[in-house]
Amino acid sequence: MSRTGLAGGLALGALGAVAMGSAAPALKLLAGSGLSPVNVIQARTVVGALALLAAALLLRRGRMSVPRGDWWLVALYGVVTIAVNQVLYTVALGRLPVGVALLLEYLAPVLVALWVRFVRGRPVPALLWVGIAVLLAGLALVSEVGGGGLDRVGVAFGLAAAVTLAGRFLLAERGLRTHDPLVMATWGACLGAVALTAAGVFAPFPFEVLTSTAGSAPVWGLVLYVGLVGMAGAIALGVIAQRVIPSTSASLIAALEIVVGGVLAALVLGERLSAAQWTGSAAMLTGIALSQLAMARQGAPVREGRAVDPVAAGAPR
Repeated sequence: MSRTGLAGGLALGALGAVAMGSAAPALKLLAGSGLSPVNVIQARTVVGALALLAAALLLRRGRMSVPRGDWWLVALYGVVTIAVNQVLYTVALGRLPVGVALLLEYLAPVLVALWVRFVRGRPVPALLWVGIAVLLAGLALVSEVGGGGLDRVGVAFGLAAAVTLAGRFLLAERGLRTHDPLVMATWGACLGAVALTAAGVFAPFPFEVLTSTAGSAPVWGLVLYVGLVGMAGAIALGVIAQRVIPSTSASLIAALEIVVGGVLAALVLGERLSAAQWTGSAAMLTGIALSQLAMARQGAPVREGRAVDPVAAGAPR
């Protein structure tokens, strides 16, 4: 691979992480706009799924089929690890600073590594345990353990979001052995959108809220942004990037989402963390990077001559 091609792939991966992270402040504004968390994700997923379907039909024409025996996997991937995950994450965003909610959800790669070690029985590098120790120490600082600094319900939903995101990584690892990433992401998003639309029986979508504002932005504009840029655009950029860069590099670049979301939340929403929470955030980011690096050094399963990293294969969110 040429240096130009590698640089281009890294740039696209970084843009995808920026696009995903930039949606966090918009999601938080939507959570306070009169839309319930289910309503927010109903709108985001429907918009994102339609955009992904259009892109997939254009780019993967004639290659959109899924074997009958694999639809259960795509359904779990779309309904549980996309739709339910996004609702949990949105609830956490509504109760926690954006950066903290993102950090909690990014415990998922560590949960995947623990699953690999204790459920699959595969050895993991010593560096992984160092990363986990640093991450947990940072989590204690961010959560202000013993001080009651963060909303306990928000932390619980953030941790639940991490569990469902870890499930997405594991399902994607299995699905991407035989399926195109864009095709699997598209059908997963579409099934998630169908499930969320059906949930309208219990959480009807208040269309009149679309004409109101959240902060100083129109709600309809925020919905389009989180669906088109924060979901469909981020996934498309990530898929293109993974054609030219190793999946382990893609997974490390994805951590930029945490930084982008936190910085934008400070600039747009005026969110501020204490000195201890900033220190904890830096420790958590360091722990995530060490954990990712440890798994990258260990190596990943190979599909059609390319490495498949369950952490890098987890889009969309």
